[in-house]
Amino acid sequence: MIITLKYFGLLVDITQKKEEVFRLDESKVSVSFLKSKMETAYEELKNTNYSIAINQSMSSLDYTIKDQDVVAFLPPFAGG
Repeated sequence: MIITLKYFGLLVDITQKKEEVFRLDESKVSVSFLKSKMETAYEELKNTNYSIAINQSMSSLDYTIKDQDVVAFLPPFAGG
């Protein structure tokens, strides 16, 4: 499975990337599993609040990611 990961705001600073293509060997992957995998790859994410959106819709941690999905890591937004 191939997915595209996009990072915004301070998450770009942590990952040093705005976007990356990620290959997963597993055929069924939950958002929770991906989050854990990314926090292992980028340890500073563990101490950061962020949300995850799949294909431009906010996602729950139990959502199953599909091949070719676009996963966005979003920092907290302040209103005003």
